[in-house]
Amino acid sequence: MAPRRESIVYCLTRDHELAAQLDARLGAALTFFYNDAARLHQALILRAPALAIVDTDAIRPEFGDAGLGPVIHFLRLRAPEMRIGVRPKSAADWLVGAEAGREVTMLPAEREACIEAVVELCGCG
Repeated sequence: MAPRRESIVYCLTRDHELAAQLDARLGAALTFFYNDAARLHQALILRAPALAIVDTDAIRPEFGDAGLGPVIHFLRLRAPEMRIGVRPKSAADWLVGAEAGREVTMLPAEREACIEAVVELCGCG
C-alpha cells in the first residue's frame, strides 16, 4: 500500500488569528502561510499546493502588488489544477469576485465562517 500523501495548502494572509486557527484545523494538511504575494510566488515556483487561500487584506498595492487579479493569474499560470479560495474584505465580496474570476471559491469575510469554509474546501480538517 502506498503511503498517503498529505495535502499542501498555501495561505496568503496577514491575519495572525486566521493563520493560527487554520493551522490548528487543517491538521491533515501541510499548511504554509505567507504575508506577501512575492513569497507566495516563490513557494509556488518550488512546489504547487493542492489549495491556495488568498486573503485580500494581504494584497498591498503600495508594496508592488498590482492587486488581486495578477495574483490569481500567476497562481493559475503556475498551477492550473490547484483550487483557489479568496477571502474578501467585509462587504466587498461582489467586487472581489469580479476581479478574482469565476474559477475561484469565494470564502466568507468573517473569520470563523472563513475557517469552516476552508476546512470544507480542503477536505483535510
